[in-house]
Amino acid sequence: MNEHVIIALVATKGLEDFLENSLTGLIRVGVDPGIVHVARPKNAAKTIDPIISKAGAVVHSFAEFGPSSPDAMPEHYFDYGTEPFIAVNWEKVRYIRWLLDRYRHVVYADLDVGWLADPLWYLDAVTKFFPLAFQTEALRRFPPVLCWGFLSALSSNTTRTLLDTMLCDYNARPRDLPPVDEQNTLDAMIAKNPSFLGNVYLLPEGLFVNGIGYRHLLNEPAAAAPLHGKIEPFVFHANWTVGLADKRKLMAQTGTWLLNTD
Repeated sequence: MNEHVIIALVATKGLEDFLENSLTGLIRVGVDPGIVHVARPKNAAKTIDPIISKAGAVVHSFAEFGPSSPDAMPEHYFDYGTEPFIAVNWEKVRYIRWLLDRYRHVVYADLDVGWLADPLWYLDAVTKFFPLAFQTEALRRFPPVLCWGFLSALSSNTTRTLLDTMLCDYNARPRDLPPVDEQNTLDAMIAKNPSFLGNVYLLPEGLFVNGIGYRHLLNEPAAAAPLHGKIEPFVFHANWTVGLADKRKLMAQTGTWLLNTD
């Protein structure tokens, strides 16, 4: 097994600019592109592979990790909650599981994650005590909602068993029932057994900012009293908004869209 940490991304057709933006951000904060692995379906090779190659990252095909239907992937990006979107998200779970047989530590990020600083040293320190770390969704509820758009996974029995159980549940689900995505699947598992959270480090929302926390990245009026410190996030995840156009706008507003918008 390779002992170093890697970053895993997943790209489908229609996400070419988001992939380029993500790779640009990673390189800008000092991450070696040689440890960035990108999986894509076969039908996206023509447009996705040149971007990966130019950045010096590693490309994988969905077929390498045994997807259920590698030739049935969507021809373009679909919005959150649609059946094609959910299908790709389960290939993401398969991908992470496959990588964990090969690498000690995998950090996964969606392509609407903007990179503000290199978090790998921080996440590697977390693995000394927790096999899993998740961004959270900032909701007033317990158990918390764990976000699959940004997570850190150590190759441990706990992590592998969790992913295997989730994939088995997904594969066993009758196809005449509406699909359930990976986030809701894990949420239901934790609701039944909240003690599982003892294996999970909840990433601080000031350091791993989700979409509704975007104001942390804006220049706002000075505080009424002096503050001796400031929030210095590692990443900004442009979730809580649906559609590529709105995600670009939100990332541009927060300084995490790095491509020319002309």
